[in-house]
Amino acid sequence: MIPVTHRHAPVRPATLLALCAALMLAATALLPAPAHAHDTLISSDPADGATLEVQPDAITLTYSADVLEVSPVVRIVDESGETLTEVTPTIDGPTVTAPVEEPLPAGTHTVQWRVVSSDGHPIEGTFTITVEQGADEAAGPSDAGGTAGDAGGAGASDSGGAEETTPAATAEADEETPSEGESSSMPLLLGVVGVAVVGVAIAAFFALRKRT
Repeated sequence: MIPVTHRHAPVRPATLLALCAALMLAATALLPAPAHAHDTLISSDPADGATLEVQPDAITLTYSADVLEVSPVVRIVDESGETLTEVTPTIDGPTVTAPVEEPLPAGTHTVQWRVVSSDGHPIEGTFTITVEQGADEAAGPSDAGGTAGDAGGAGASDSGGAEETTPAATAEADEETPSEGESSSMPLLLGVVGVAVVGVAIAAFFALRKRT
């Protein structure tokens, strides 16, 4: 009996390529979808760690893409963590601007920011700035000048008032000092009285002589 020999059909290269492609598609489908990168802060004005003579007029933040106008906030806190000012900034594409209207004291302050990235995820961060001269200290020289001016004005006013003579003082001076008319008539009156006394004395003298 002649044995039967089984022959396998040769595998074609096209079939192998199709099989590899199917395996690659299946592996790609099983991989997680790549996550979108959040926007990042590119620069700030003032810059992180900047030392300023006086407080800035505004905090300007620039991001890597347009951020969303959804509840943005910029907050400045002091070294103890106390909030000095909290601002709702304006958004213009990738630029966020927060005006600083509240006076800041001298010291190192932390700027805290929070915005919503263009992918819809909120992002936040912090950086520090140092203010050498607080708002009260910057206004000091003008206040001192005003105080000195007020003092000078008060002194001049007091000095001028001391030189003026009040009506009451004038009346008292008039009562204590005799008038010019009274002063000039006093010697005449004394002269008349003296002549009368002398006349009486002479009359009395002659009357006594007649009796004797």
